[in-house]
Amino acid sequence: MNGDMKEKDHPVRQGLHVYHLRHDLSVEQVRKILAQPGDIIKRSRKSVVRRVGPWLIKESRRNLIGLLKHTFQRDRYRQAWAAALHLRHHGIDVPEPVALIETRFGGVILGNTYIARYLEWHRNVEQFLLALVQRGGGKDTIALFLERLADAVNRLRATSAYHADLSGKNIFTRDGIHFYFIDLDSVILNAEYTEERCMKNMVQLYDSFCDLLNDAMLVPFIGRMLGPEHDLRLWMPRIRKAQQERRLMAERRLEKQGKTRRPLWASADDQNHP
Repeated sequence: MNGDMKEKDHPVRQGLHVYHLRHDLSVEQVRKILAQPGDIIKRSRKSVVRRVGPWLIKESRRNLIGLLKHTFQRDRYRQAWAAALHLRHHGIDVPEPVALIETRFGGVILGNTYIARYLEWHRNVEQFLLALVQRGGGKDTIALFLERLADAVNRLRATSAYHADLSGKNIFTRDGIHFYFIDLDSVILNAEYTEERCMKNMVQLYDSFCDLLNDAMLVPFIGRMLGPEHDLRLWMPRIRKAQQERRLMAERRLEKQGKTRRPLWASADDQNHP
């Protein structure tokens, strides 16, 4: 965890590139990282994610629609970088940000590249819980894990940041004590935590664990995040209903794509989003 006040945005312009750098790095060091081929983790229509040693690199792919989006919604594509600096300043664990590089020509942003530290030996909290259950973790052990996770979510919320995709796949841990939030593109800073946003987060987290745990474990977990100002007797029926709708929509979407829902125990590197 790092709340270093020195960790600020230090943009440097060279040619077509604007380098937003961590305070202790140079452009040359970042170029050396980018020059290495690494291993591709994910390739999509929008971006390519690859691992280079201890670093994870997400590069946008260039196309006309992408050029327009990067240019006219430029703050959105700087979101992961801004969120990482903000959250670390407030003591929230996220993958260590290294650099954001924007390629520009005139007033047009041709693309960007985001570099962050790879979370070695970590897994998402859904996989961690599954392993905990498979090892025979008892009720008290699981309850303690959920309490610690709920407290981490509450600390995130206390920074005035809203994570729009707070599913278990976007929270990583190595020991069940320290939790790292990823997919920082989905974080909105200085956001009002409305009832609608709160409900969305609760449904995302409930959906992450309801296949493994019953409500005897999950209701206290949800309650710890909602706080005493919310009546669980009113919230839980709404959360269950919304979770069922969320799951049904996801299954229909996968069905249209000719895919099936990936089982929780499937081995895959989920660190697709710095």
